[in-house]
Amino acid sequence: MIKRKLVMLTAVFATASLLMVSCGSKKEPEPAPVEDTVDNTATDSIDDTTSGNETTTDTSDSTGGIEGIWNSIDSMRDDAIKAGADKAAPDAFKAAEDEYNRLKNGNASEEELLALKARYAALKAFADAKAKKEKIDSLGLASYNQKVYDEGSNLIAELDENKNISSAEFSSKAGAANASMTAVLETGLRTKAREVRGEAVAAQKKANSVKCFVSRKAEYETFVNAFKSGDQNFVTKNPEGALEKYTKAKDGFENLYTEVSAARAKAQAAIEEAKKRVAASEGTAVQADIDKPLGNEPVEGIEAEDTKLLEEDDYTQAASAEVDLSDEAVPAEDLVEKVENGINATLDALEAK
Repeated sequence: MIKRKLVMLTAVFATASLLMVSCGSKKEPEPAPVEDTVDNTATDSIDDTTSGNETTTDTSDSTGGIEGIWNSIDSMRDDAIKAGADKAAPDAFKAAEDEYNRLKNGNASEEELLALKARYAALKAFADAKAKKEKIDSLGLASYNQKVYDEGSNLIAELDENKNISSAEFSSKAGAANASMTAVLETGLRTKAREVRGEAVAAQKKANSVKCFVSRKAEYETFVNAFKSGDQNFVTKNPEGALEKYTKAKDGFENLYTEVSAARAKAQAAIEEAKKRVAASEGTAVQADIDKPLGNEPVEGIEAEDTKLLEEDDYTQAASAEVDLSDEAVPAEDLVEKVENGINATLDALEAK
């Protein structure tokens, strides 16, 4: 009996030990480290089979039969024409059109149709590559990824010069050229946008230094809004739109600073000139007192000190000069004008008497 109890007790302890090992000692799995989101679109080099820009034969259209493949061919052909393939590669485009007409009027196999679709896809990729290169050149972005730009440019030049290239080789190199130019354009636009944003901030500080936000408020706010729009475009992955808005803000602030600074300089010069004239007049008066002092003798044309020149006035007409400054609906410029008009009216009334 005692032996049986010992066996049962040993079994209980063993079971408890296993439960403790399996439940108590197991650690929670640590979450995978979150890596910083790094955009590696621009690389030092790019393979001919870059993802997203290949023009390989797609057999997915075969599920719709021959008619479905023809529909996809017509769609790709339209895309190629819209991209300007007929102008970017006129010889290759004409060859594709000849093949299109031949297959359209005959009994084309599925393989032939898919190859034709791939040709139009390659033509579109080549036209896109040329368009992107043109934009890169116009914006001066090549230096931001010079090596990839050179690779893409060489491929474009090769396809332009080699008229006897096979369809398969044209497709491969057109896709690679388009991938290269896409990488350069995206990298360049993002980097350029950041640079111009910094320039816009500096230009705004210069505009603030001459109080453009007061003297040219409406224009100033326009450029502030353009800058904010640039930020919105940048965070929504539209670097080209961001660059456009940042450039508008930068140029606008710079123009405001130049124009307002010139106006302030002109006004300051006028003030300095007036000071010189006042100083010269004071010097002349002092010298006249030295040369011919007036003394206490009466002088013709100058009244005695106690002479009454004007009649007494109760200033009732001056009431028109009063302005209610609590009227917030009146802009500051209008308040100044009203005060000046009121004062001028009072002075005119006094002079009339």
